[in-house]
Amino acid sequence: MTSTAPARTFLAPTLTFVLLTFVASGALLQLQPASGIDPAVLALVQLGPAVGAGITLAIFRGRLAPLLPDAVPRRQVVAHLVLALAACLLYAGVLVTVLLVQGEPLEGAHGVAGVPFVVLTLTYLVGAAGEEIGWRGMLQPLLENRFSLLAASIVTGLVWGVWHVQIFTAGPVVVVAFLLATVALSVLVGHFGRGTVWQRVALATLVHWLVNLALLLALGDRHSTPDGTVANAIAALVTTAVFMAMFAAAQRKRGKSALVARRTQDVAA
Repeated sequence: MTSTAPARTFLAPTLTFVLLTFVASGALLQLQPASGIDPAVLALVQLGPAVGAGITLAIFRGRLAPLLPDAVPRRQVVAHLVLALAACLLYAGVLVTVLLVQGEPLEGAHGVAGVPFVVLTLTYLVGAAGEEIGWRGMLQPLLENRFSLLAASIVTGLVWGVWHVQIFTAGPVVVVAFLLATVALSVLVGHFGRGTVWQRVALATLVHWLVNLALLLALGDRHSTPDGTVANAIAALVTTAVFMAMFAAAQRKRGKSALVARRTQDVAA
């Protein structure tokens, strides 16, 4: 995507989405007790970004089409899918290592609130999709109309982090560590998830889901403690640094190959 869209064109739907997401999320928080669903099983607030995206799409309709990204080749999607799975494995490995160094026990697979672990994996998938439809399906593509991929990913990560308003009552360590984690993961997912909205959402949902499952298996309900959020931040930062270095190396290699090809053509001419 290019950065040629007039500011007003992208700004109105972007601000509308953010506002609606926060309002919808607040309403879903109020609805949670009445739903009878334990938030440890499925936090309805996770559906807030999807609701915000849906209403924004309904409001702006055809005006959003030119602002949303085009498809990328299937080959690129598959390659990024493989890399994303590798990144999730690295994240889980670093997370477990940090927790062991901290002396934290690992939780393992078990049910929550009487719900079997297998069912939890499905509810976690629903929650991840609900968030990613908004963050990577609406907010980031809109931001990419005016900002670079990296800048759009960082802003998306900050909004994503601030949206978890409960962290601001948990102390500065949790706040800083959590925001570092959301920004790092947003940069990672932003570079993996390219193409159409649904291409992006599918891959981002997979990564979000696997990261949340790793946190559940490793920490259980201790994921929001200082040690848990620090471990999460370290795992996210290390994983993102490794794969961003890989992306940079691949880009340099492609640049050199293109330069050699141009020189070869010049010589042949």
